[in-house]
Amino acid sequence: LKVIVDLHLIPAGGNRNIGMGEVMDDPAVFDAYAEVVRNMAKTLAREDPKQVALELMNEPIVDCDANGTNLWPDRQKKLFAAARASATRLTLILTGGCYSNAESLARIDPGTIPDDNIIWTFHSYDPFLLTHQGATWAGDFIQYVTGLPYPLTAVPKPQLDVTLDTIRDRIRAEAPWARQSGMLAYLDEQVAAMDSPEKLAAVMDAPFRTVDAWAKANGVRPQDITLGEFGMIRKEYGNGFVMPAAYRAAYVRDMIARAEAHGFSWSVWSYGGAFGVVDAFDGEKAEPNVMDVIRSPR
Repeated sequence: LKVIVDLHLIPAGGNRNIGMGEVMDDPAVFDAYAEVVRNMAKTLAREDPKQVALELMNEPIVDCDANGTNLWPDRQKKLFAAARASATRLTLILTGGCYSNAESLARIDPGTIPDDNIIWTFHSYDPFLLTHQGATWAGDFIQYVTGLPYPLTAVPKPQLDVTLDTIRDRIRAEAPWARQSGMLAYLDEQVAAMDSPEKLAAVMDAPFRTVDAWAKANGVRPQDITLGEFGMIRKEYGNGFVMPAAYRAAYVRDMIARAEAHGFSWSVWSYGGAFGVVDAFDGEKAEPNVMDVIRSPR
């Protein structure tokens, strides 16, 4: 497989009246999206299924709430039916709900979609505390977190403690007062969960073990599973902090090793932008370290 055509919804806003939320909340809009899927599948129908695949929706934002809803499986079946009606040979990529996380994939029963030309995808950015440092679009907490190494043990503990104190001071100075205590507690909780090599390995291994167990229980072959997204932020737009390239390369290397140990294919997020491995922002190039890892023989 060489190319995944990925239908990637983004939130509404600006000049966009329809985004992920509208597709998930309005049945009529979802049906219209299913027609988009049908038409894209028709466009790709003559492509070599060994070379090209269609991913029906990137990171569906549904079934993330604490109520335990399970709406995505039926919705995905509708999208699958729309695509397959237009392209009987095309390879299709299916996923779980809630940002394509591993736990949501494990809630999918692949037996309800009997088809021998499917690839299942999941995404993992664990540990989020380290991979999304400084991001302003990923919740109200992580924007205050910068300067943490990968792994946390990559620097002496006194140096790490200084960085953590700087983050705490930033939260106290800039975060909404009502959120400060919760953010500070969450920071300590997350650090405690990965402050040794063994703990960090457990955090990073967990999604792979979840998917591996699901695959074995449902007769899904490892070669039919892909780690569709992973990566580490380089620099949030407008933020002066740049993640050291060595940390990014080490993280990507460790995630590739996990995927390949399970027999899963993989793809890195992303070519450019905040997570860029080739391009950054405004014509700037990313450091070559991550691409060196990607290109290195294994």
